[in-house]
Amino acid sequence: MRNLAVLALVAFAGCASIVHQTTQQIPVTSQPAGAALTVSCGDVHNDPKLVTPAVVTVHRKPVHCAISLTKPGYRTTEIALTRSMSAWYPANIVFGGIVGLIVDAANGAMYNRAPSQIDVSLVRVDGDAAAPAKN
Repeated sequence: MRNLAVLALVAFAGCASIVHQTTQQIPVTSQPAGAALTVSCGDVHNDPKLVTPAVVTVHRKPVHCAISLTKPGYRTTEIALTRSMSAWYPANIVFGGIVGLIVDAANGAMYNRAPSQIDVSLVRVDGDAAAPAKN
């Protein structure tokens, strides 16, 4: 019985850590497509040649987190990502206890990033917004 209790404690050590890990995937699109992406959010290693449309990986823990889009002929756009407490974090009170609260706070799994999806209309250097993509 004691081994089962220890196993349960370890299994539910961090409820948010288990449910959504310490990183988050964010889809990024732009009009026009083909903008280069730069991610500044912890030490996640995204492909250095990412262009829209793409999915980037960001850490949940850092205070500052941003995604930049650049394309020749268009202004650089930077999107700041905010963080807020995940709905899974309070579940530690039931499943993970104090240990779960500490683990999720330490590794950043207690947070969600917003926006969870990015769609940017790039602005031409001369000031005109990009024309909507035609289907």
